[in-house]
Amino acid sequence: MPALDPHRFSWTKRAASSTAEEWFDTLAHLGPMRVMITQNVGAAQARIQAHGLTEAEADSLREAHGGSVGEATWLTAECPPQRAPINVRGRFSVVSTEPELLEIREAGGTALWIPAALAFGTGEHATTAMCLRHLADISARHKKTRWSFLDLGTGSAILAMAAQVLGAGEILGTDFDALALKTAKENLRNNGLRGIKLECSDVLKWTPARTWDVVAANLFSGVLIEAAKTIAGAVAPTGELLLSGVLREQEQEVLSAFARERMQVQKVGRKGKWISARLTKGPA
Repeated sequence: MPALDPHRFSWTKRAASSTAEEWFDTLAHLGPMRVMITQNVGAAQARIQAHGLTEAEADSLREAHGGSVGEATWLTAECPPQRAPINVRGRFSVVSTEPELLEIREAGGTALWIPAALAFGTGEHATTAMCLRHLADISARHKKTRWSFLDLGTGSAILAMAAQVLGAGEILGTDFDALALKTAKENLRNNGLRGIKLECSDVLKWTPARTWDVVAANLFSGVLIEAAKTIAGAVAPTGELLLSGVLREQEQEVLSAFARERMQVQKVGRKGKWISARLTKGPA
């Protein structure tokens, strides 16, 4: 019998919708990969959740903030959950099990295996799904055969892996969440992908040593705004930037912060309450 994943606990709490954004700050120590806030338009309350927790982390949140703790006892190596494959512009698929990965590869197709057990970074969330499509579009018309890619807030490394199968050469993924980086490394091994560099780094304290042709920043809006100058500085001249993790009501504030850094909006995708934007660097 395989051991259960120690990070199988979740914490849930109902809170006033007016305080929803404050919870991102309250739970920031968990990292962006493990926090999810569900807020329906016009609803008085929002659902605050943290996933991928150890029992001690979940109990600590319950003691500090109330709410309830749940345990996903089915997260074992022999009994993974499944979801339908996610097709990205006909270029590749994201699947939830190894047999699906092998089947697609044996048929000559391209696929990435991201276990459905992961709380985030599986490609299903609107922010990730939009980034994957933006990335596929960029790669289809990129002038360089092997372009460079920076993934800020890499999480499960799904965007970094997607960039590689779409033609990126030099790839760096960064995240300040140790659990996310551990998961990212496991995903790289599971998919047999090499040449993707991962680093533990806080974008708010980070200084880019070089620039990249394409930069993806799937981060909280507050972080994007505060780090706009740094993120824009990592984009090569005529390079492209993908922004995601942005709520619709924060769209203008985020895009204005990047406009001040000479980043020009080319396309904005909207799905549910989330937006994702593709920007290019304008002339100095």
